[in-house]
Amino acid sequence: MPSRHEPSDAGSQLNRRNVLVTIGAAGSAGLAGCSGNGGDGGDGGDGGDGGDGGDGSDGLFPLDVRLETNAGNDDRVQLLELIAESMSQTEYFNTSIETFEWNTYVGRVLDPEYQNNGYVPCIGLSGTFNPGSFCNALHYSENQGACCNLNGIDDPELDEMIDAARYGPEVAGDSELRGERYDEVWNYLAEERYSSITHFGLNSAVTSTDIHGYSIFPFTEGTFSYAMYAPQDEQVMWIDRENTAAGDSELGDLVEGGTLAGALSANPESFDPPHSSDTTSTIAQNFIFEGLTTSDEEGNVYPWLAESYELLDATDVDVTAYADYMSTAGTTEEGAVDTEEQVIIQHPEDNPAEDDEVRVLLPDDAVEAAQDGTYGMQYRYNLREGVEFHNGDELTASDVVATYEYAENSVVAPQTFDSVLAVVEVDEYTVDIYAQIADAEAERLLPSLLILNENQISDVDKGSLDPREGNQPVGTGPYEFTEFEDEQYYEVNKFGNYWLENVGVSEAFSWFDGPSEFPDGPVIDAFELQIVSDNSTRSAALQNGEIDMTYGLNSGTLADFDESEDFLLDSVEAGGYTYIQYPVNIEPFDDKRVRQAINHLVPRERIVENVLSGFGSPAFTDIPQLARGSGTADYEELLSEVKPTNEYDPERAVELLEEVAAEQ
Repeated sequence: MPSRHEPSDAGSQLNRRNVLVTIGAAGSAGLAGCSGNGGDGGDGGDGGDGGDGGDGSDGLFPLDVRLETNAGNDDRVQLLELIAESMSQTEYFNTSIETFEWNTYVGRVLDPEYQNNGYVPCIGLSGTFNPGSFCNALHYSENQGACCNLNGIDDPELDEMIDAARYGPEVAGDSELRGERYDEVWNYLAEERYSSITHFGLNSAVTSTDIHGYSIFPFTEGTFSYAMYAPQDEQVMWIDRENTAAGDSELGDLVEGGTLAGALSANPESFDPPHSSDTTSTIAQNFIFEGLTTSDEEGNVYPWLAESYELLDATDVDVTAYADYMSTAGTTEEGAVDTEEQVIIQHPEDNPAEDDEVRVLLPDDAVEAAQDGTYGMQYRYNLREGVEFHNGDELTASDVVATYEYAENSVVAPQTFDSVLAVVEVDEYTVDIYAQIADAEAERLLPSLLILNENQISDVDKGSLDPREGNQPVGTGPYEFTEFEDEQYYEVNKFGNYWLENVGVSEAFSWFDGPSEFPDGPVIDAFELQIVSDNSTRSAALQNGEIDMTYGLNSGTLADFDESEDFLLDSVEAGGYTYIQYPVNIEPFDDKRVRQAINHLVPRERIVENVLSGFGSPAFTDIPQLARGSGTADYEELLSEVKPTNEYDPERAVELLEEVAAEQ
């Protein structure tokens, strides 16, 4: 799954209400593959280099700096207040904070013009079990405006380093070498300081004691879908309004039926999976759609809509091997490839900013290359027969092929077609997905898209698979779309012909070794989700009994819920973090000393203790615990190298700023 924007601080797993724990490193199968738009765009602005003098620097300092984030998230606003106060105390900065409603904010920071404003955005990243998602999404050049590279970071040397940690037979077959190369990436980022990661939060949810068996996933996207049913971890939740849940629940006490009332922290921006990148949209989509594979809470990959899959072949090729299959395309004045088709690969020797024509591999070219035997990896997915979409169509290989075609030039395209070469139908229930070159993340990334219905998407414009566009989403999932009122509520009902219930969990999954009484699908009849962006309002609704559960609450309220006998708090260390990103193309942020100075003014430990009430941990590196297994050769050594660059040190910050001021 591609990386996603978090609308709220991610939260850790509590098997008991009062015990905070973290999960271990990704399992052996967790070495592969990654994981909003809308609203108003940027409002122009005149850069971040205002100010009228000070400190003898010819007007550069004090520097006007505008920090931005989403309203309704008190934790995020308060952490910015701490950073702003720290910056202002140096007398080198005049800081201000602007907040925006969530969907407006996401649309704003994803606008390609945003990077020209000179603002410093604060947002959250929800990554995956793979370490690449914690550097690629923020810092890879091709992710400008498409995911989380909000301020135009374009560093070819860094791109090559990130690629070297992921691509090629060497790292695909040697996890230790892969970790060493990621350590080089983390150290490089510490030096260049394009972004400042503030903390690893908690993925947390609070439920009433009517909800039994709830368990949180380390990524916010799974807040509901994982908890309601995940046989890979023998996870299922149910509603019992007659008996009070006390934490651990036994399957023998399971009650079927009922409607769960919950609250989403933001309005789903889109029900169109590849054409949205905000976390709330993915939460909403996960009721309806499913993927070829799934993963457990440690990152191990399991077949799902695919009954089985296997790696058929891997070859040692690089992208120049595709030269004979490439088409020629013109270029624009802005230095982009002039084509409406998805560019799978651009020839590394061509530069659209300098050349009138460039060689590119387009989708049809890629299929031809794959069928001729030019590819990096070939994975084969054998689909389950008899899986039914909500509209009665049967899932076939053509739906999978159509899904990937529909994802071309989408929001998630940069994180999909950085690995996927081609998707080819072998027969009605068999599909091959090819990787461009050997890819250490291929097992997870290649099948990462949620599968759509070919008949539906052939009749809609890309990005308009949404009830607001008159298109009710259709998937294979356990729940089908019922009703959606924009900005108000979202409802789903259990699908009456869900394939897994028809087959049975033990029959469907050869890997399932759970108890015989484990249900063959989710047991809750319906979900009615109110859309409430304000954290305090969601908290009050839960306390007043208006809803059964919610997530992403302000950290200051978690302790109160944890101590109450009327609620259960479940949390796990998040597979994500909160960060601020510097406008690297705007003076003086193009000077890394300014970025390093501000980074030394980020009071990470105070943020965790004073803002998050201890629910979280300071981010002295860029990689959460769950991705450290394949993301570093030696985490303790990495921490000793990188932590000094991230420690709160106003004196060092002033030294760096004095150096910059002296050169003005």
